[in-house]
Amino acid sequence: MARSRYDELHDRFDPIKTGKAGTRYERLAAMVLKALNAHDVVIHDMKLRGDSTVPHQIDVTIERDGVDRRILVECKDFDLRGAKVDLDIVRSFRSVIEDTGVDEAIIVTCNGYTQPAETFAKAKGIKLAILRTFEPEDHEGRVQTIVIRMHIRGIVKLDVLQLGFDEASLKRFDTELAAAGLNNACSPNTPLHFVKDGEAVQFNEFLHRRASDDAGDDFEGERKIRVLPDGWSLSVAGGAPIPFEVIDLLYVMADATEISEITSDRIAELILADLSGRDKIIYADQLTKHQVGPDGKVS
Repeated sequence: MARSRYDELHDRFDPIKTGKAGTRYERLAAMVLKALNAHDVVIHDMKLRGDSTVPHQIDVTIERDGVDRRILVECKDFDLRGAKVDLDIVRSFRSVIEDTGVDEAIIVTCNGYTQPAETFAKAKGIKLAILRTFEPEDHEGRVQTIVIRMHIRGIVKLDVLQLGFDEASLKRFDTELAAAGLNNACSPNTPLHFVKDGEAVQFNEFLHRRASDDAGDDFEGERKIRVLPDGWSLSVAGGAPIPFEVIDLLYVMADATEISEITSDRIAELILADLSGRDKIIYADQLTKHQVGPDGKVS
């Protein structure tokens, strides 16, 4: 017996043993509807009696807000036939809707609808949707990969080759470093600052500024520079200013462009679209997450 694409797709995620045509498409639709609204109670193959007391077989039933709102879904897998849902199918479903008095009704198929079917459904308030496989051409116009281009320019290495003091200032500097529990290594959080006229700039930040100013907009590579006091002094842990004579620096300026691509590893399997063109992509991980239980309820 020939199998539709939806039979094959269904059994990749939730294999069953049945030869009944259309069952797998119904179950796929139930899994998709559950994936789109996890709070709904979605049930496959439910028997529902209306005012006539005649039992109706409902492909998919959605119970929303407890059982305060009930939605019936009719599913038609016409993949092998290549046909569209016609007026007779919509009219027949309308009789079930009237008998059961449900709040909402939807027909789902894979190939679309004839014009009379669309006209009748619109007049009777029946929603129409298309649930079909996601095809390569569906990628067109959709974001598949995000390319991030970053221009990076900055100091990647900064070494103090010499920090020069006169003898008295050097002694004060060493003493205050020791008292503050500091050594000669300096991180961005080290309480060592250049101070001038009430302004205080952290040691590393100050020297990075001087190196960046020296490099300008064009230089790239390694260079040595000499920093003179120009009215600045050093302060350890907020202490009194300590004059210095010279600082010799070695810095490396890097200028590069990095390009990275972000591509989702999610696999698109289905598209659920209404006739206005609004669609939702259904991914493999969503189908894996939701399965139809023995009682027909989608978990």
